[in-house]
Amino acid sequence: MRLGPDFVSTWRSVYARVYRWRQEGRFAVVPSLFRSPVLSYLPGLNYSDLEIAEAEALSRELGGRRFHIRVLGEGTPEESLPDGIPVVSRLHLADYGHDLDAVWRRGLRHRARSAVRRARGRYEVSEETGPEGFAALWAMLVLAFGRHGSPLPPAALFSSLLSALDGRILVVRDRATGEVAASALLLRDGPLAWAPWGGARRSPGCPAHRLYWALVEQAAADRVEVLDFGRSRFGGGSWRIKRNFGAAALPLLSIADRPRNLYRKYGAAQRVWRGLPTGVTRRAAPLLCRYLADY
Repeated sequence: MRLGPDFVSTWRSVYARVYRWRQEGRFAVVPSLFRSPVLSYLPGLNYSDLEIAEAEALSRELGGRRFHIRVLGEGTPEESLPDGIPVVSRLHLADYGHDLDAVWRRGLRHRARSAVRRARGRYEVSEETGPEGFAALWAMLVLAFGRHGSPLPPAALFSSLLSALDGRILVVRDRATGEVAASALLLRDGPLAWAPWGGARRSPGCPAHRLYWALVEQAAADRVEVLDFGRSRFGGGSWRIKRNFGAAALPLLSIADRPRNLYRKYGAAQRVWRGLPTGVTRRAAPLLCRYLADY
């Protein structure tokens, strides 16, 4: 199941407006700091509305120009995937008849169920809107991007996507203090729900697990067929948490003039970024993101 063309078109338009990119047909023209621009279809999206054959055919029309298209490797058995490649993790709620009890018993592994039980007594979950909801999400994104050594896009990008795609913000708060412990952005495209960005505080109370289960609860209530927990490195810690919630991994394939593994490409840069002063990264990140065609 891929994203729909209307969703992709709206996403592209928001990115182009926020980053001041020119659009050329179905591509955004992403400037480069050192080389010629890149035709991107599209940064920020883990995959698109294209099948592999369609993406390859489109790439052949570009006449040797720099380009990047990311597609979903549907039908690839998880056991054949090598560690370290970019994947998305998906929970097929339709396979459980949208029955939360069935997901809990048959989908979640013991470790995930135990963590959610611990978190239920300590944290409460709500859907929040307006400035307060966005502030909660933003605080968790700052934590998550900083932890991973990744430049944080401007707040205007998240708020614009939230508005243009009717997104929802789920917030996990400490029952005793009201402090935000986790939050995620949830987007819907027909039968697909997608949580592209989120974050959680590190705590023995397991707020991240409470957030994951809240996403499952919301997606089941909305009766979507597939819940996409977003991108991660296959074999990494984030992927293992998603697997414990019953999600299966599908590879993300990069069709480009110079295909590269996203995590290997930016691995050294992430280590450097984590070592920079916070004031420097906060000022530089929104500017840098404008030039990252495959981010």
